[in-house]
This record gives sequence, C-alpha cells and structure tokens, in this order.
Amino acid sequence: MIESGETPLKFENLPLRLGVAGAVLLAICLVAGLADKVEFFRSYLVAFLFWIGITLGSLALLMVQHLTGGRWALVIRRILEAGTRTLPLMAVAALPVLAGMRTLYSWSRPGETDPVILAKHSYLNPEFFIVRMVFYFAIWFALAYFLNKWSRQEDAGAAGLTIWARLEGLSGIGLVLYGFTVTFAGIDWVMSLEPRWYSTIYGLLFMVAQALTAMAFSITILVWLSDRKPLSQVVRPSQFQDLGSFLLTFVMLWAYLEFSQFLIIWGGNLSEEIPWYLRRMEGVWGNVGLLLVILSFFFPFFLLLFRQVKRKTRSLLIVALLVLMMRLVDMYWMVLPAFGGGNVRLTWMNVALPLGMGAVWVAYFLWQLQRMPILPVHDPRMEEIVAQAVEHG
Repeated sequence: MIESGETPLKFENLPLRLGVAGAVLLAICLVAGLADKVEFFRSYLVAFLFWIGITLGSLALLMVQHLTGGRWALVIRRILEAGTRTLPLMAVAALPVLAGMRTLYSWSRPGETDPVILAKHSYLNPEFFIVRMVFYFAIWFALAYFLNKWSRQEDAGAAGLTIWARLEGLSGIGLVLYGFTVTFAGIDWVMSLEPRWYSTIYGLLFMVAQALTAMAFSITILVWLSDRKPLSQVVRPSQFQDLGSFLLTFVMLWAYLEFSQFLIIWGGNLSEEIPWYLRRMEGVWGNVGLLLVILSFFFPFFLLLFRQVKRKTRSLLIVALLVLMMRLVDMYWMVLPAFGGGNVRLTWMNVALPLGMGAVWVAYFLWQLQRMPILPVHDPRMEEIVAQAVEHG
C-alpha cells in the first residue's frame, strides 16, 4: 500500500521561490545594516538562534526516537532528518555572528575594565569563543552525518536490525554530546550578552526550548503534507494525538524550567541575577513577558488537554503555529533587553531578518526533504503502522 513511500516528494518551484524571496529580504537588511550595524547584528542574532533551534531540536528529537525505539516519531522521522541536514546552512549563517562579536558581546571588546568580566576572561575571549563554536558544529555535523548515512543505507535495503542497533547506539552517546554542546552554546551565544548574570538551568532551558520548537515545526509540516500520498495512506488521528501529547509535554517542561529559574532568583533575592529580570519587566518587555506566559503556556496547555484538539489536524496546526510564533517572541525577550532593558524597541529589521533567514532555511529544508522518501518503509517498526492503516481502511 505504501510503495509510493519509496518515491521522494516533489515541491516543484516552491523551494526556489522561497529561497529567492529570503535572499532578497536578507540583502535589503544587509544594505540597511551598513548604516546601522548595531541593529543589524542584534536582529541577526535573534534570527540565527531561532532557526538553529529548529535544526538542533530536530537532531535531539531524532536521537530520542532512535534511542527509545518508539513509533510516535516514525511519521516525522524524514522531517527531522531533513531538519538536521540544514546544519551546513546554519554553519554559514554563524559567520555573521562571529563578524559582529564586538558589537554584540561587551566582553570581546578591548579595554574592558569590569572586574567581574575580567575574572571570566579565560573563558570569555574571542579566540576561545571561535574555537568552541567550531567544536560545537563539528560534533553536530558528525551526529547528523552518521544518522542520515545509516538511514540512507536502511532505505537501500541494508539489514534493518543492524542499522537500528547502530542508530540506537549513536543516539545514546549523541544525546549526551548534544546536551553538553547546546548548554555551552547557549551560554556563549545568549547568556554572555550579559556576562555578569548566570543561571545553572540555562542550558537545560535551551534544550527543552529547541525540542519544543522542532516538535511544533514538525507537526506543522506533517499537517501540510498529510493529504499527499503516501502520508495520506498512513497518517491517522492517533499519530497526531501522540505528537500533540509530546508537544504538551514540552510546553509544560519549558514552563516548569522557566518558572523554576524565576522563583529561585527572585525568591532568593540574588542581587547579581535579579537585574536580568528587571530589564525584562521594564517598558514594553513587561507586556511581552506577560504575553509569553499566556500564549506560550496557558493557551497551548489548555487546548492540548483536549483529545479532539490533538486528533484534528486544523486545531493542532493552530496550536503548533502559535507555539512557533511565541518561540520567536521568547527569543526577542531573551536577547533584545540585554542591550538597554525597557528602552529597546522592536524595529522593522527585528522582523525582517528572521523572516528572510526563515525563507532561506525553509527553502533549503524542503530541498533536503525531497531528496529521500518521506517514509522509512524499510524500518521494522513501520510494519505495525502500515497494518493499523490497512485495518482502518
């Protein structure tokens, strides 16, 4: 029934159109950035963090699926794999972050006199920052390369159980490496924007946020493709219900970690850490924080409690899109107040750069997605999914 699953999907000219539109928007922002490089690099950092979050979140979810052996992610496995294969694009996208290091990070500028920052100089210095970034990407590239290589071998008819064991073994080690690298990348890229502040839960927050973003994105793509063969022959409401339940889990875990961080810092009256929250309660950012509480947690949490919401593609798509939008808003809230607290205002470049990079990222993602069959038909675990699909007609 799913023989067509061995034929990759085709998106015709959609990736090309998206890529051109994104490139034009990025070019406009680049020209504007020549006159205001400060605003350009701030906006660029937000865009980079959001889109690499989907890439790395896809890598994490893919490894979780291989390690647990669960069938819940088989229908989005190719989506996750295509997401991991956007790493080359994001490696190139990381170069402007390095170029704007002195604009973004106070610790990278010569002549720094703050004794707290100087005490961290052995870690926070431009040379070591670059070395660490290269190391992070090397680890991520290695994990993505072998996960995709062995998946292609499985498609080619290699021994299923042998490939399965390889993927499971790599994923166990890979999740540890992922946790280590993403923790330090979050410290480097975001926490060090305010080098006097620190949080021991920050790395875990980043990991959960990336998984949440990647899950919302995968659900969005799956809903979009669910009326095309072979997915239309296999995907059932029960699979959407499972994915919706995982989305609910990540929403609750993200909210728990955010609240725990706030409670410990605020309740403990920690003088070095409280200013981080004060800057995000001033001016417009206080309202943004309230919006995050309502739309990033309460609405998705309430809606995803209902079974019918998770089983209907339209309602689940609305929740997933809401989560994606608020993930970007959360990135604004985390990054921009570091450059002036409540005095910072959103500009057109804050919106245009994430959209431009997003159009290029999605174009590259779709190009990768159509390079492999949309279903891993040779995975032994697909047999039960196919049998269920046949049973339900």
